[in-house]
Amino acid sequence: MSTFALDLMPSFVERVNGPDDFEKFKSKAKKYGLPMMLFFSDDRRILNEMKFLSTEFRRKLLVGQIPYTKKENKSIFLEYGVRGQALLVVPPSSDDKVENEDVSGEGRKQLVSFDGKWTLHRLQRFFHTHALKSEVKPKPAEKTKAEE
Repeated sequence: MSTFALDLMPSFVERVNGPDDFEKFKSKAKKYGLPMMLFFSDDRRILNEMKFLSTEFRRKLLVGQIPYTKKENKSIFLEYGVRGQALLVVPPSSDDKVENEDVSGEGRKQLVSFDGKWTLHRLQRFFHTHALKSEVKPKPAEKTKAEE
């Protein structure tokens, strides 16, 4: 009975299947001004903790799952230096530009990865640290002139 309830739990985790999907994911984050949280997994299944946290931090953080089972995702794994294990990473946003960037990369912001024990409370604290403080509200749709 509990597995049935957990399977029906809402999830706002976006699955990334290849570089094209990853570019769409990044453009969506930039469009709405949301920080990205990348979950590199070795399985296609979405963890229940990620389902809960993606619902809890909806419109404050964009969560994407990149499974290692897809061969198209290998380039993304190599880009972020992930070696196939489950890893949670917050890449620096494109808005965070540091002046006087060195060619060696010392001036650039680094990736932030979760390196603690995978408990719900520690994950929730990590999400809370990197999420926006208030929700991003969608722009109201313009009224059509159908009432003329």
